[in-house]
Formats: sequence, structure tokens, C-alpha cells
Amino acid sequence: MQNHQVSWFEIGTDDPEATMDFYGKLFGWKFIPYHDMENDYYNIVEPGNEYPTGGILATAGKVAEYSTFYTLVADVAEGIASAKEAGAQVIWGPVTDKTGLTFARLRDNGGHQFGLFSSGN
Repeated sequence: MQNHQVSWFEIGTDDPEATMDFYGKLFGWKFIPYHDMENDYYNIVEPGNEYPTGGILATAGKVAEYSTFYTLVADVAEGIASAKEAGAQVIWGPVTDKTGLTFARLRDNGGHQFGLFSSGN
């Protein structure tokens, strides 16, 4: 599947509880713990849509806090190659979680973070 649309967002924070509390109050979002990644703390946002639309990652002071988006692509490795040709730099990845999702984080030619992901189907 490839639609090149923003299909996921992620907020990295040193205080995930406060961040979830803020967005819960603001938008009524509920959060579900997600344990299929190799990290200490991740919660997906379940705002009542058919599919989750984003997540909150605990950064634990290991990286600067951030907010970024992920674009759905057919193949993350090919997406990385295309992005690098356009001037992007890879921050990390690609990695694949236990459910088969593959994703990577990059920096565009202006230094802004964005991500690519593929469902593996």
C-alpha cells in the first residue's frame, strides 16, 4: 500500500502522563498502551476512529522532545533512498516492530523531522 498521505503522528516527551492528560482534556483522546515496540513507554491515541492515528513516546531525557508526522509508503527502504536523493538525512531506521510495521525517522533538507512507515502488507 502506498498513498503518500500523512497517516500517523508521534509526540516524544519526557513527561508522557502530562502530555496525555493535556491532549485528553483538549480533544477527549484516550490512550492505549502499546507493547509491540522495543521501548519503555509508548501509548497510541484512540480518538474513536477505526484506526489509531498517533502515539506518545516517552523520551526519558534521551532525545529532545518533538512532534512529528509519518507518511505511509509502499516500501520504507525505497522511501529512504528517494528522500536521501532529495537531500534528507536518516535519523534512525528502518526498524520493524513485532506486528510487521516498518518505520524510519528522517530530517528533511531544512532540518525538520518526518517519518516513513509501511504496514508490511
